Amino acid sequence: MDPAVALTLRGAAALAEGEAALAASHFTTAALLAPHRASIWHNLAEARRVLGQTADAARAYRRALRLRPAYPKAWAGLASLLLKSRRFKAAARAAVRALALDPGFAEAWSVAGSILLDRRAMERLPIVLRRAVQLAPDSPLPWLALAGGLGETAGETADPALPLACVRRAVALSPDRPAGYVNHAGLLIRSGSLDAAQVLHDRLRRLTPLEGHAEAGDSLVATLHGDFATALSLARHALVLRPASPAALINLSLADHGSGMTEPARRGNERALALEPESDVARFNLSMVLLAEGDFAKGWPLYEARWRMERVAYPAHAPRWAGGNPAGRSLLLVAEQGQGDTLQFVRYAPMLAALGAQVHLMVQPALVRLLSGLPGIASIRSLAEPPPACDACIPLLSLPLVFGTGLATIPASVPYLSPSGQKRAVWKRRLDAVDGLKVGLVWAGSAHDEQFVAHMVDRRRSLPLAALAPLADIPGVRFYSLQKGPPASEARPPGLDLVDWMDEVEDFADTAALVAELDLVISVDTSVCHLAGALGRPVWMLSRHDACWRWLRNRSDSPWYPTMRLFRQDRPGDWPPVILRVRAALERRAML
Repeated sequence: MDPAVALTLRGAAALAEGEAALAASHFTTAALLAPHRASIWHNLAEARRVLGQTADAARAYRRALRLRPAYPKAWAGLASLLLKSRRFKAAARAAVRALALDPGFAEAWSVAGSILLDRRAMERLPIVLRRAVQLAPDSPLPWLALAGGLGETAGETADPALPLACVRRAVALSPDRPAGYVNHAGLLIRSGSLDAAQVLHDRLRRLTPLEGHAEAGDSLVATLHGDFATALSLARHALVLRPASPAALINLSLADHGSGMTEPARRGNERALALEPESDVARFNLSMVLLAEGDFAKGWPLYEARWRMERVAYPAHAPRWAGGNPAGRSLLLVAEQGQGDTLQFVRYAPMLAALGAQVHLMVQPALVRLLSGLPGIASIRSLAEPPPACDACIPLLSLPLVFGTGLATIPASVPYLSPSGQKRAVWKRRLDAVDGLKVGLVWAGSAHDEQFVAHMVDRRRSLPLAALAPLADIPGVRFYSLQKGPPASEARPPGLDLVDWMDEVEDFADTAALVAELDLVISVDTSVCHLAGALGRPVWMLSRHDACWRWLRNRSDSPWYPTMRLFRQDRPGDWPPVILRVRAALERRAML
């Protein structure tokens, strides 16, 4: 047999067995023996791509294409490589070239789908991925790609069970390979089926006991439950098994961050990015660590990775605004995430107006009336309404990046919001008839039942009203409920005299008028604490141990809100000591 052919066959066998380094060695020797064969250079490029040797792989692909320009496999491989290097236009050109040469080439369709996914072109993504599946119905890879694509667009898909059906098909086609089980478990975790995901992790543990997939998955489940000690143990085990795994590093960093160990969390995410520079998850998680440390200069740019996360699309109402002189331009500021986020970052809107921009706002419906009083705002409308015509748009939480906000330059002048004078007067008359310190209470956030990860965070930040029982019977203190939603109907602890006027409150404009007449607000980490801070009212926030990045680390104050005081958990889930500290502080406050 021709020595080059023999080496190529050995290389192909090694690559199929996952031994990419051995495969690359065989292909390199074959290329020296037969440098005129495009297929050998293509095989060498594939092995180098698996090894992460991006530059060497690109050179091998291009050598193959010089020898055989009409080589769809090489064009598709090059497209995939360029995509991982974030060279999107070049990747798209290579994928189109592959499809032009062979419209029935399933791998090229899969790569095209990955490009669309990466560029958030969600309306075309399922069409392209379904084409790949039609062309190669017995290959698990297109099915996995389709599952991922449908999972990304699940909010727009008529049947949310489709991604699970696709990944189950991939598992059926290759029951002895871990990729299908890993993807299946990931979909189950995102949908909240944690027990079912752990069943798959057990199967992975039996199938590939030395690859760490099960330990990594179980670590993520433990993190979602707030059991960071277990998460750390499992993530470390996974990393021992797969020391160069970006996923294992990311999971360990998540557990480190949740445990309050920011330095190991930072190092872990940085190492994950070094191993996989295109990982937006690592980039986003690193931003969370840096922002929590107060390293805003590095954190804000990385925080933009949130727009490349699943099911998130950058507002498409107008071209992006990335900064520069705003004078004379009409800018649309778009709310994102929760109502508290809007209340915190809408402070930048009047600043833009003062620089000469015509500022328009799109915010959550419950905030429209309150924020309509912001100075310099040209128009405000609900997110459910059609957007105004503008020169450019930017999400609210990208404004700190544009303004170059650091710890020393946070625009913290309060109040920057003000309630209706008429509404405030109504509450004032009612509250003036009552003696003592008037304290508003919020004990639970929004459950976010439709967003599982947010729901699990809410379980850690919220507490039952019964947990506030130690605050009962403090002399000279009267409590007023500011709680909305199902938790508002919880039974009052004995002795906790809680006045509830919230049936008269329709939106945040009404809540703001009531808060403005209270002496103090005590709230878990939810929108009301942002509201009180923006109104310049005293607010004590009860913070879970794995606090949101915006509250920084190891501080009892907030540079965002000068009137805020933080009461933090010392251990995950341990609220009683926090409530006792609040009681002691409240007793002192009532005596003043």
